[in-house]
Amino acid sequence: MGYNDGMLSKNDDSNRSQSEWMVAYVTHNIGEAHIIEGRLKSEGIPVMLDYMAGRSAIGLTIGSWGEIRLLVHPSDYDDVQALLFPDEPNELPDTTDDIIYHWDDDPSDDDEE
Repeated sequence: MGYNDGMLSKNDDSNRSQSEWMVAYVTHNIGEAHIIEGRLKSEGIPVMLDYMAGRSAIGLTIGSWGEIRLLVHPSDYDDVQALLFPDEPNELPDTTDDIIYHWDDDPSDDDEE
C-alpha cells in the first residue's frame, strides 16, 4: 500500500495526482491535522490529508511512517504558510504599561475582619 491508499480526506480536486500537490504541514497527531485541515477549508483552500493506511491500528505513530502530511496546490502554498505561521513577534514587549492586573480578592477586605 502506498500513501495514496491512506487518503483520509478528499475534496473536489482529489482526482489530481499527488505530484500536483505540495506538502504544506507535517504532524504525527491526527487531531491536529484535522484542525488545520478545517481551518484551511474554511479559508477556501483545497487540502488533502496524506498518511499511511492503518498507521494507528498497528501503532505506527512515530517516525516517517507515522507522519500525516497536509497537501495543498502549489498556487495556495504561500497563502497556507501565511495562515499557519503568521509573522508575529517572538518576544514580549519592553513595557508592562498595557498589562491589566486582576486579583480575585480585594486586599482591603482582609483588613476588615
